[in-house]
Amino acid sequence: MPRARDLALFQLLCTSGMDVMAQMPLLSEVLHRLVPSFSLSMIRVDERCVPSAHYSEFFDEASHALFAASGDHFATRSPDPAAFANLMSNRDPVGALIDARPEYLGGLIYQHLFQPNGIHHTLDVALRERGEPLAILGIFRERSAPPFRREDVRLVRSLYDQLVHACRAEPAAGPFDEVDSAMMVVSPAGRIVWASTTAREWLAEVSGGAERASMLDRGLVPDACRAILAMVRRARMAPRAGEVAAAPHVSVPLPGGRLDLRGYALESDVAGAEGHVGIQLRVEVARDLRLLRALDATRLTPQQLRIAWGLCRGMSNSELGMELALSAATLKSYQKDMYRRMEVGSARALVERLETLSASARVDRTRHLPVMRSRAAPSRR
Repeated sequence: MPRARDLALFQLLCTSGMDVMAQMPLLSEVLHRLVPSFSLSMIRVDERCVPSAHYSEFFDEASHALFAASGDHFATRSPDPAAFANLMSNRDPVGALIDARPEYLGGLIYQHLFQPNGIHHTLDVALRERGEPLAILGIFRERSAPPFRREDVRLVRSLYDQLVHACRAEPAAGPFDEVDSAMMVVSPAGRIVWASTTAREWLAEVSGGAERASMLDRGLVPDACRAILAMVRRARMAPRAGEVAAAPHVSVPLPGGRLDLRGYALESDVAGAEGHVGIQLRVEVARDLRLLRALDATRLTPQQLRIAWGLCRGMSNSELGMELALSAATLKSYQKDMYRRMEVGSARALVERLETLSASARVDRTRHLPVMRSRAAPSRR
């Protein structure tokens, strides 16, 4: 049953409409349970196999700097079997590296990226569609762990089409919930001259920590601050008559959500466009991700997970029956047991209960993972 639940949740995530990078915090948790490992990465690539964005767990700062400075080198044609272009050209896109051949262990990627991060065994997945490169998924184990088995490869291969769908889906513009906020002040030159205690605690992690949303995000937050400063200047230099200007606003993507920045001209400044600007920062998590995290924390069966998620999306019983190929009587039976497990009396009460559970999630800033405060979500580690 646990594996069946994880497979059901995996399917819900991949078909949720969320961007695959946004859902990685929870998707990685499910993958860790299906294929036990200590680290995982998802790397988007362009048509040349050059990395464009990544989610990587437990990679050191030097590795992120390597990606940021020379990510294109990973796509260069070379004898290294771990080179992204070589992985994408393999006839079988899953498990080319699990045998840890000497040419892999002697390759530059293993020597300069994997080995320094404790990675020895690699289960690689080259996600592509009709020959178009989409992403590289890496599932990693350390030297002391058992190597990946052919059974692991078969399992991941069975998930391949769902992962491709998640990579290809147009991200749905779903709602986001604020889970943390902070303040800072930016000088006319774009330098952060003051930050609240909360901002100091996590701003470095967001802009340059061990796990990043973008290959080139070393300057993302400073760049966003400078963009807001320029917006404030333009608004103050050329205001439109009778118009109340909205606060300048920039969003920086994060795994599981986004960092929202809004700028405000400080009232104490009278120097016009050259003044300091206050910036409110908000960490926001995709509501659908929080709902799915709440579902993951329940004891619902795989089919009940699908039914509950359909109800959260506003589906009627007739629509659920058609989508899940269930008769009205069978659906009613599933719902009756589901309501009993969740201690509610109706579909509406179930959705409200899940929304309450999802609202109790916070962001673990170490991994940008929505974590439940409630005891209903025991640690998976």
